[in-house]
Amino acid sequence: MNNRREFLKKGAIAGMVLSGVTAANHHLFAQDQGSVQSPGNSILMRNSYHSVSFDMTQSPGILTSRTINIFYRILKERTGLDFLIKSDQALTIKLNIVAQSMPPEAFRIEKTGERLISITASDPNGILYGVGKLLHTSIFNHSGFSPGTWEGLSVPEKLQRNIYFATHFHNFYHTAPVDKVTRYIEELALWGYNNIEVWFDMHGFEGINDPKAVAMTDRLALILRAGKDAGMKITLCMLANEGYNSSPVELRAKPPKQIRLRGRYGVEICPSQPGGTALILKQVEEELNAFNSRGVMVDFLVLWPYDQGGCGCDRCTPWGSNGYLKLSKKIGELARNKVPGIKIILSTWLFDCVEDEGEWVGLAKAFSAEKPWVDYIQADSHERFPRYLINNPVPGNLPLLNFPEISMWESWPWGGFGANPLPQRSQRLWDEVKDKVAGGAPYSEGIFEDINKVIYSQFYWTRDRSAYQIVREYVAFEFSHEHADDIVQAIGILERNHGLKAAYKSGTPVKINVPIVDHGAKKAYELLKAVDKNLADITKKGWRWRILLLRAMFDYELRQTNGVPNKAAEDGFRELYLMYHAEQADQSVRPPVK
Repeated sequence: MNNRREFLKKGAIAGMVLSGVTAANHHLFAQDQGSVQSPGNSILMRNSYHSVSFDMTQSPGILTSRTINIFYRILKERTGLDFLIKSDQALTIKLNIVAQSMPPEAFRIEKTGERLISITASDPNGILYGVGKLLHTSIFNHSGFSPGTWEGLSVPEKLQRNIYFATHFHNFYHTAPVDKVTRYIEELALWGYNNIEVWFDMHGFEGINDPKAVAMTDRLALILRAGKDAGMKITLCMLANEGYNSSPVELRAKPPKQIRLRGRYGVEICPSQPGGTALILKQVEEELNAFNSRGVMVDFLVLWPYDQGGCGCDRCTPWGSNGYLKLSKKIGELARNKVPGIKIILSTWLFDCVEDEGEWVGLAKAFSAEKPWVDYIQADSHERFPRYLINNPVPGNLPLLNFPEISMWESWPWGGFGANPLPQRSQRLWDEVKDKVAGGAPYSEGIFEDINKVIYSQFYWTRDRSAYQIVREYVAFEFSHEHADDIVQAIGILERNHGLKAAYKSGTPVKINVPIVDHGAKKAYELLKAVDKNLADITKKGWRWRILLLRAMFDYELRQTNGVPNKAAEDGFRELYLMYHAEQADQSVRPPVK
């Protein structure tokens, strides 16, 4: 998505927003910190167990069995202990599935005895999310497992809690061993994500049978099946008029307006040309058949107007409410015939992105003239949520989904400096839409924005839960209850210092452009280094801790050298390079190693 990349790489407006907004949000973030109690001695008094058993009144189904396996895997990874060993002092977790006892995917956790915790739900997904909540509020160390004290009923407020994996540029999702990607999907499911999205990007292939296309389809199918195995629905994204690199020259689309933001590969197809729509529909059917033949039955299809995509010819313009709309209706009809029950999501990404071209108004008019033939509308932008939707009803009164930017904003390369926590920015953007959307799908380029993913998963679950509370639960679970306050303080500093960008010469990184204002890089680094000394080896060697500590190191060290990487920075880039499996990665997703 070249122009999306270019915009976020160079966006001066985004930089001004960052400097002007974060100070105000930091004040709110600081106030929120005071409203949440620190762990205190109550944590140290919790019972610790070396053995955990599960009890079910009925035979566990496939998802519940997998949930139990994920639980044991995480306990062993966090402590080094085998909790399957039988013991008279074991903790028992009783799992109860009582149909229609509560809303779908909801769960109730209760402590029902001295060594007995009960998790009740009306479906297996509710059990999965309940086990996740128990894990995320618990304590892990070499002494064992101390279960969380959270009790009560928890009901998700947003039913569409999707995560979009960008599988391109040889980023982590594109090249990491599939078992690593699978484990990561399972861990996101525990935080409440219930739908995984991918895009089969045609432009680099000759056709559906190109060996490279076959390999990519195989990998995407493995990722989607891993999501399905973790209780998720699966979603396939398509640019409405995308083409292979072999698309007929005479059928190729003209550049859309605002080409600086709306990218194109130059192989997109104009549906207004004779034979153009037929070729597009043929490609869609081939793609659906390819996934069906691999055992992947798609639950949702998202159709996209831009990033790449679009057509600027007279018969297609304005694309969003004309050529795109007519074409998408035909793709939707084809998809519903091929996959009965499939839901269609119409993306409006970059509608009227700079000037009013009539796309939003045209869409609203079209969906008032006839019953909408899509199930959801998805909307968002590089920066602010589209003003049309803030000030007007959703066209067709359809459910609305957002598409938050959590990966690329004001940083280059994406993930090149480790973790990019953005709790304040996420809170600001969420507060504007939380009462308007039925869920959404954060855009992810890799594992480096893990904190941001968790923030949105919990926003979707409970719309009024604060980013601070979410980050604190994440930190206590992933790193340390005892040192959570210091880690959260450091994360706040990291966000205010966000904005490192590599400068290249002849393809080689030569300098890192560092934000002028320093909001306490030394303080953040010192806080995390001090915590590092007190963490268990298992925790401090984990990738989540390493990308956070490395980010603090980069913020500090690169300021000392005026952006010229020293040995510490070079070693850090190399560590990230290996962690991301970036051997073949495009410059946009590769840490700036020389």
